[in-house]
Formats: sequence, C-alpha cells, structure tokens
Amino acid sequence: MSIQSRSRKLIAVTAAATALSLGLAACGGGGGNTDSADGDITLEVWDYLGQGVSNTAMDSAVAAFEEANPGITVNRTSFAFADLSKSIVQGGVGGQVPDVAIVDVVDTQNFAALGLLQDVTDTVADRQAEFFEGPWQSTQFDGKTYGLPLNSNNLALYYNTAMFTEAGVDVPTNWDELRAAAEATTTDAHNGIVMSAVKNEQGTFQFLPFLWQTGGDLDTFATDGAEALGFLKSLVDDGSMSSSVANYTQEDARTQFVTGKSAMMINGPWELQNLADAGIDFGVAPLPAGVEAATGLGGENVVTFAQAPQPEAAQAFLEFLTGTEGATIYCDESGQLSSRVDLQGQLALSDDPNMQVFEDQLDIAHARAYGANYPEISAAVQEALQLVITGAESPEAAAEAAAEKINGLLD
Repeated sequence: MSIQSRSRKLIAVTAAATALSLGLAACGGGGGNTDSADGDITLEVWDYLGQGVSNTAMDSAVAAFEEANPGITVNRTSFAFADLSKSIVQGGVGGQVPDVAIVDVVDTQNFAALGLLQDVTDTVADRQAEFFEGPWQSTQFDGKTYGLPLNSNNLALYYNTAMFTEAGVDVPTNWDELRAAAEATTTDAHNGIVMSAVKNEQGTFQFLPFLWQTGGDLDTFATDGAEALGFLKSLVDDGSMSSSVANYTQEDARTQFVTGKSAMMINGPWELQNLADAGIDFGVAPLPAGVEAATGLGGENVVTFAQAPQPEAAQAFLEFLTGTEGATIYCDESGQLSSRVDLQGQLALSDDPNMQVFEDQLDIAHARAYGANYPEISAAVQEALQLVITGAESPEAAAEAAAEKINGLLD
C-alpha cells in the first residue's frame, strides 16, 4: 500500500470515527520518542491496561524488560479501553504513533489493513509453533504476521456463593436455569446478574456468546440475533438485570459484583486476582448454554508500528513480552491465560479450579475473526444491543436493522 493510499484510507476511517476523548498531545505518547544525550532510548508503549492487576502486571513485565535492556526506558501510556483504537487511528494520520501497542485481538487485522503496523513476518515466522492456533491467527492478515499474542481469555459466569445458598439455587447450566437463578437471587438490595452491554467492543464481546449459543452466527443475525437479544431483554424485564448495563464496562460489572449489588456477573479470568483481593466468597462456572455451549475468545496482541521512531527497540520489547519470561510475569500477576503452548498448566493460577473453568472453555471459545470490516460489524451489534437493553426497540426490529448492515460487511 502506498503512503498516499494509506493516508486516504486513514482519513476516511478517522472521519467516520467519533471524536477522541483523549487528545494526543495530552497523552504523553507518540511522535515524541527521541534518544537522550547519552544514547539511551525511550520506547513509547500504548495500552488500555491501566486498572487493577492488569496494570500492576504490565508494570512488572516492563520492569523486567528494562532490567534486561539497560539502554531502553519504557514510557507507558494507558488509555480507556474505548479510546485506544481511536487514538491509534487518529495518530496514524499525522504520524504520531507509539513504537509498540498492546491491543485487543480484534483490532490487529484492522490496524494492519490500514497500513499502520510493521510486518514482522520475516523476524517471527519460526515462532508460530510457540502459540495456540487461535491466538496466532489473530495476528495474521493477507498472509503476513503483524504482531505476536500476549494472552488469551474467555468469558464465564461468576456467582456469589452466599447469595446462591440464601436463595436456594444451584449453579445454572442453561438459559432457563440462568433466568430462574437470576430471578431467585434478585432482591431489593441487589440484582441477580450483571454484564457489560456498553457501546464499545466490550459490549460486543459479552453479547456474541449468546448469539453463538443459539447455534447461529453473524450471518443469521436477523433471526438468531433476535433470539439472543430477546433472552437478555427478558432478564431486564424480569427485574433481574438492570438496564444500566447499557452503560457498564466490564470493570463496572466487577464493581457491582464486588460490592454485593449483583449475585452473578459475566466476566473473564483477569478478575480472579481482583476478586481474591476483595475477599468475597465466589465461584466460577461455564457460561450457561443455549442450543449449544459457547464463549468468546479474547485477549491482547503486542504490535509494533510501521512509523515507529525506535523500530529495533520495539522489536525487542515485542519479543520479550510475548516470550516465556515476559508472558509468565504478565499472566501470573494479571490472572490471564497464556497464549503460549509451553505455559499451559505452568502458571501461578493453573491449579486454581476457577481458572481451570476458563482453560476448559478454550475448546468452545469462538474468535471474532470476521475480516477487515469487523469494526463496522461490531458497531452494528452494539447499536442493536443498546436499543434492546434500553427498551428503545424490540429484539426483532433491532436485529433486522443490524442484519441489513452486517450482511453487506461480512467477507
């Protein structure tokens, strides 16, 4: 792709995006990497891992990298989840990109399609066998490699054991049982269940398992999407789930669960460490099944940028963080699943029964691998979810409108 065509594509995408809530000049990263007088290098790294154990885990991994590479200092900037991808696209227009970013697995193909990422095929091609197939595929675009996987995750059901005992309910295994358990554990003091239905990728990530559990997919959204949306709306109509979930991030869902305002939540393995520190009695179970069992495959990839001011240091950080040492540090402290084959069963939480739920679900985890148009597809899903959860449209009408957009975007 030429510089001119890449710029035109970036400008078009940026014009369609919502305005940045974080100004690039204020974020402290991008375009400002310069060597100090003594020759030391400052490496700019962007991520959205600025809260909880994800933040402290990344700090530890960065510290280990700096110790192993005394000539390199990492300047890390953390954005809100919804702001990182917009900031990267906006920065690409003006050449203000970091050296490295830690991004959602679904963003890698889009950034590669826009010409933003460094093609690292020649330098990492022999490392494919180090990673599980799903995470590795998330780094591929047009037969080339644009980054390496850092960690993987999926979604499961967290439940407050005391609230379940008080309500006299068992852990649900299917939709009917989930709806009954949510209703039984709803009181004046707390809801039965909480999830993220926010209008960003977290909302899509949390919704899609319900779509896949119908036995359908995005190409059957008009019907199967309506069924999945209808089930979630039934939880709101029952009073078991607040319509406020339309504004909740996954972190907000955790807050509701930790503070006793919800008996159940849908969330990922990164919360295990956060909840252990909170001192509440909880359990984790597979997501209750619909027609079939399914969950979503998530995680982060480490990518370097085609316009990176410090390309060699960026490559060194990429390889360290996704290697055995860096991945172990990050996954052990954050409670994430590793994308590396050699770390399966070798992490600090590998013997934890709750972590084993997530490991076992990797066999039924679906990747959000829908090509370069995925951001627009996800936006259509988010809009439908918002309309239904808030009661603005029926599940059928919202699904039909979304399907008209989605069908023209699927590869």
